[in-house]
Order: sequence, then C-alpha cells, then structure tokens
Amino acid sequence: MAIRKRTTKLLAKRHDLNYFKKGSPIRAWQFKLALVAIVAAVVWIGVSSAHSAQAFSSGPISSSHAVFGQRCEACHKPIIAGAGFLPLGFGSARKVPDSACESCHTVGLHHANQVVDNKACSTCHIEHVGAMHLAAAPVSGCTQCHGNLEVRTLPANIATHIDGFTKGHPDFRALRTASAEVREAAFGLKFNHADHLKQGLTGSPSGEKVTLQCNYCHQVEDPAGRDAAHSGRMANVSFERSCQSCHSLDFSAKVKEQAPHVEAAKALAFVQTRMNEVAPGDKAALVKAETILFREKCALCHTVGNIDALPATTITNRLNNSGATLVNASFNPATLQAALDETPTIAPSHAPQRFFTAALFSHTAHNTVQCEECHAAALTSSSGNDLLMPNIGVCQRCHDGQSRPQGPALSSGHAESGCGLCHEYHETLRAELKTGTFAPMPAAFRIDQLTSR
Repeated sequence: MAIRKRTTKLLAKRHDLNYFKKGSPIRAWQFKLALVAIVAAVVWIGVSSAHSAQAFSSGPISSSHAVFGQRCEACHKPIIAGAGFLPLGFGSARKVPDSACESCHTVGLHHANQVVDNKACSTCHIEHVGAMHLAAAPVSGCTQCHGNLEVRTLPANIATHIDGFTKGHPDFRALRTASAEVREAAFGLKFNHADHLKQGLTGSPSGEKVTLQCNYCHQVEDPAGRDAAHSGRMANVSFERSCQSCHSLDFSAKVKEQAPHVEAAKALAFVQTRMNEVAPGDKAALVKAETILFREKCALCHTVGNIDALPATTITNRLNNSGATLVNASFNPATLQAALDETPTIAPSHAPQRFFTAALFSHTAHNTVQCEECHAAALTSSSGNDLLMPNIGVCQRCHDGQSRPQGPALSSGHAESGCGLCHEYHETLRAELKTGTFAPMPAAFRIDQLTSR
C-alpha cells in the first residue's frame, strides 16, 4: 500500500482564495450599518456646529461671559495651528489660551511675572461651572505659592506660609509693623473720640443736647465713577460738614463771618482784612482776634507754632468755645507789635485715607454691622495718635474660613473668606489704592530673587 504524502502545496490548494470576495448576508448588513453610522455622525457634527455648540459644552458659562452666547470660538482656539476649519469640538481639539482672555481683559502681571510658575488664566478662573463670579478664584490658586513662598531676598514684613485667611495669615501690616509712617499719620491732629461719643453734649449753637454717632463725621464716599471692587470707601472728614456746627471759627463779635478752614497764612490774611474793616488801626483788637482764632480755636485740634507772642487765653467751654478770656488784656506797643510780627503756623495732618493699602475693603458691604463692633477702641480713645483699625481677629469672627467663593453657601454668620475678596492678583490697580491713579506699581521682587522648586 502506497504511503499518502501531504505537502504544503497540496494543503494550500484546499483553501478557497476568493472566500473574502464572496458576499454574505451578515457582511452586507455590517457594511450598511457602518455607512449609516458614519453619515449620521457627519450630519450631526455639521448641524451642531452650524446651529449650536451646546452639544460640546462641558457646562453652563458664567454670567460674565453670557454676552458671548453660543460663540465658543471667541475663547476656544484650536490646539493645532491651522486646524480652525475643523468643526467646533471635533476631537476636543480646542483650548482657551491666555491671549483669548487678554483680548478683552487688560491686567497687570502679579509681582511683574515673578512667580515661580506662571499659571494660565484658566487655571484659577474656571469656566463652565455655572453662573458664578468668575473672578472669585479658588484659594488654592494663591496658596500654591504663598503656602511656601521662597525668595532669595525676603523683606521682613512678608509672610511665607499662608494657607488661608484663618491659617497662617498674619495680622494686618498697618497694625503689625506700627511703622513710623503710620504713626506719623496721626500726628498734627488732636482728637478725643471718647469725649465726642459721650451722651448729652452741648456743643451746638442752639444749646440743645446731642449724642453723636460715628456716621455724623465718618461717611462713605460717593460711589459714582468707581467699580464695585473699589466702592464703599470712607471719605475724609470734612470740617465744614461735621465740625463747624459745634466748633465755630468766629474771632470777633464785630465780624459776622467765620474764618475759613484753610492754611494758617490764608486764615491770618482773612482776619487781618476783616479787622482792618471793622477796627482800622486798632492793634489790640487785631491781636485779640488772632489770639482767639489761633490759640483757642485752631490749637484745640491742631499743633500751632509761632504763637508764643500771642497772649494766653482761658477757654471757658471746650466744645462750645465762643468768647475767649485773655489772661493778659493790656499790652504795651512793643508787645503788640511783637505779636503782630509773628505768623502762626499749623502742622498739617497726614492721616491717610486708606491704612490697608494692599487690600480692598467696602464699608457698604458691611453696613449691617455697627461701627463699634469693629472699631471698639474708638469708644475709649483719647488721643489723635491712636490707630483705631480693627485687627485680623475681628474680621475672622465672621470670615472664618468655612465659606469659599465656589460654595456651597453656609448658614448666616459664616462670611466668604477667599483671598480674592480682599486682594487683587493682578496688580494694575494697586497704585490706585495709594495714589488715586491707575499706574502700575513697581515690582516687589526681581525675577532673579526667586528660587526654583
């Protein structure tokens, strides 16, 4: 019996080489379904791109960007240059570069771009999470650097480990450093808050007893022309509005007008002109008028110099100082001339309008809080040199770190405590806090002072 041999060639002849060219019901249906799916996908992408981009949106946009509507391309740019012809959202090939933000928003660089790792705008300003305030960046955006701040040359007043308003944040700089500039701001002005807050004062011209409230002198500025972040500031105290009703600047019974609340030289010229009209050549009357104005009226609140030649006075009523009594009523011609030769000077008050120049604060936003809840020291302050700003502990009672800009909202008494509530990351407007202008502030550090991590 012959042996049957199987070779590779013989085995290959058993296979039908045209098998895949032959059709079958299953293969026909596979092809038809695949073709329908491709056509449907292309049609869906085309229709969605032409009419609405919501199909590709990861969530609702913020109210700040609602003006863009469905124009996603205003912010989202193709990752691959030249791929703008692709349908919006195709392959998720779109991003938001900083240039898209800067086309509308002109901002300064934080510390003149001296951070160790300059983050993209979208790192902190997260879109498509609802109609939230987009500028309210998360605290982590700040603490990623300030939680462990590293610079080669570190100023003594810069904190290096801040993890939140209630975690490592130092007391306010004006209180912490007690700098000579801050203390000097109070010099030149004498004021006793405790006296003025007593009940039943009789300083008004009518003699009616009054009890002053804080807002009689301290009033919020007119918000016209200021944005929401820079409104709610306390205006400078006005002598004409708040003080003159009790502290008149009359200097002679013969003159009905009061002296203007201006520089000493201008006030002196006013007194000399008026006295020359009602008592020409009467040097004694002129000296008495100058003495009443500068020794009794001006010196009550200001440090007045060059008045040693003027006679001393006896003040009969501190708050209603009308009608001074001269201790030395008679003068010889030499004494009178010496008194007239001296030009009194008034030390100016340098009290700044803003003590916290590195932060924003709105009194309007705190109008439900009584003044003395924050400025409790004013109730007992008897010196114009006292710094009556609240410390950080006062603020932390409400801004306790439990409420974040992104929510969720907590119960009453837990106020928001995000960094952006008081501080501006972009420092274009920081100079405005100090000078009233909008010029950029000089950099705090140079780039070569920063260390790498």
